[in-house]
Amino acid sequence: MPPRRPRTATPSAPRNGGGLTLARLALAAVALLVLAWFIGKRPATGDAPVTRADPPAPAAAPAPQARLIRGEKSTTLADIGEARMTLQDQGTALRVEGGVGRNFASDLGALLDAAPSVRRIDITSGGGYAVTGLEAARIVRRNNLTVRVRGYCASICVALWAAAAQRQMEPDAVIGLHQRNAQCDALPSPDREECHYQDQFATEHDSSYRAWLQAAGFNQRLLDLQARTASEDIAVLTAPLLWDNGVDFSVVDRDGTRLGRAEVERLLHAAAARH
Repeated sequence: MPPRRPRTATPSAPRNGGGLTLARLALAAVALLVLAWFIGKRPATGDAPVTRADPPAPAAAPAPQARLIRGEKSTTLADIGEARMTLQDQGTALRVEGGVGRNFASDLGALLDAAPSVRRIDITSGGGYAVTGLEAARIVRRNNLTVRVRGYCASICVALWAAAAQRQMEPDAVIGLHQRNAQCDALPSPDREECHYQDQFATEHDSSYRAWLQAAGFNQRLLDLQARTASEDIAVLTAPLLWDNGVDFSVVDRDGTRLGRAEVERLLHAAAARH
């Protein structure tokens, strides 16, 4: 019998949501279709350039670019709902859909305790609370799990993907990066000013999140992109762009069959042609 995984307790999450709002999640879902093929083919105003490291892109093929989805600063505190977690594939996979809420890590730990045969998490998430997200990333690492992105994985969700023993994406999936969001501006004065002051010293999240990305192969260009993308915006990265910048992962179809770059690019071209 596999060793029983330790139960984990989630620290109380701060009230600073790190995920996308429902409206922006809808926008991101639409963007998956509209932006299926943007790696240098159709540059647009507001794109955040990420240059190819080695070899340099030839003049006929522009360097890959991350598409920036712009949002608006929230004037109200985000209330991140809890993700839906469902066992699939005879209990060997866990489907996770939704936000990284206050109970995300404790729910994940309890479910893994109850279903020790789980070896893979299939996730679609716009992110959520930083504390629970980082704790969930540690649970993923301790349990040596594969994490597969279906659709999109943004904000603190990327920490879970980066922490995985094996990282996978479906060919039309995207990763979304941005700065941490303390939501100070959504607070009334004087709480707003105090939040901004305290946020200057909240470095644990930033360093831990950055460490997960570095461990997954994110190069300095992508780390800089994450650091400079405002918390209300999202820098959207496709599989080819992630490959070009050193990230260690594989692309698979719904059946788990591994796809090469040529096949991924063909599928993205076809998706772009349909839209």
